[in-house]
Amino acid sequence: MSTLPLVDLLGYWLGIFLTLSILSFLYKDNPFYKLAEHAFIGISIGYIIIQQYYNTLRPKLVGELGMGHWLALIPLALVLMMIVKGLSQRFGWVGRYPLAFVVAFYAGLQINGVTSADIGKQVERAMADPVDYKTDVNTADRGELFSLGLPPAVVDGIIKQRAQKPFTSLGQIADMPDLSAANRADVRGSRGPIVGLDSHASIEPGRVNAFGTFSQILLFLGLIAALIYFYFSVEHKGVIGKVSRFGVWILMIGFGASFGYTVMGRLALMIGRIQEIRGDTMPSAVADQVHGPWVALASIIIIVGGIVAWELLRSDAPPAGPAQGGDDGDDSDDADANSNGEPVGSAS
Repeated sequence: MSTLPLVDLLGYWLGIFLTLSILSFLYKDNPFYKLAEHAFIGISIGYIIIQQYYNTLRPKLVGELGMGHWLALIPLALVLMMIVKGLSQRFGWVGRYPLAFVVAFYAGLQINGVTSADIGKQVERAMADPVDYKTDVNTADRGELFSLGLPPAVVDGIIKQRAQKPFTSLGQIADMPDLSAANRADVRGSRGPIVGLDSHASIEPGRVNAFGTFSQILLFLGLIAALIYFYFSVEHKGVIGKVSRFGVWILMIGFGASFGYTVMGRLALMIGRIQEIRGDTMPSAVADQVHGPWVALASIIIIVGGIVAWELLRSDAPPAGPAQGGDDGDDSDDADANSNGEPVGSAS
């Protein structure tokens, strides 16, 4: 068994410690979280600088100038103008011109991309036939079969089998002779109900997919209702008000799905970190040298002990406030004196 280099070993240990330091924010903001946060930001900035130099500046500026392409001086001048904006308040206005160019350039790119990817696809989907038909495994091409969620080996087996004898039922797919045991279980088990909803194997053409048709109609009605919600030229009363209310529900469902997708993505990252700490994502020989669970336990002890000591130090520190005694310039604490030098309101 080869010994893991010390640098790699320290890298694994540091990754575990920083992961748990980030999670310490679940208690509250603390020095360990700030350490991990600042390290992440600093390393990210350094990585971006290196990537930008080798992927952008070196090939597109240094290389172009080295080959005598002097037009590369134009983006260089824009970059220098941006640097001037950050270094000088007097000449900061110089940086407005490259900034305006970058904003306008990327706005044009984003408008084109969003129009094509979002609005165009939405319009295309809304104009599609509301009746959805099941995929016929006897006539579907490779792409349509893949869209059913079938593994590549099953798709290849379907194409080979139907050339010899067309399928008369979907159950025959799992009985194809060239499939492995795993693929058979995949078709019969988790993939089976999905394939059964979206496809058919019959000489009867154009069999309607009821669930797909319902989905098409619901998406179209949801799109219309959401657009009516943003139509303010008509007061939202009566039928328009009810349709607008339905559009609000559609928008809330969309926002909730987006938020759920984000949460699931973060949970997937957390599960990945847990698996790496356990050593499930690395060879067993490496996991035996890293000892991830023990390093995680030691990191938890260090972080918890450090937070407890930090809290004790904070509780022992004197509260911040104005200095006691002396003249703080506040006339409200001084006794006012009358013309005879006696305090106001004193007994005569």
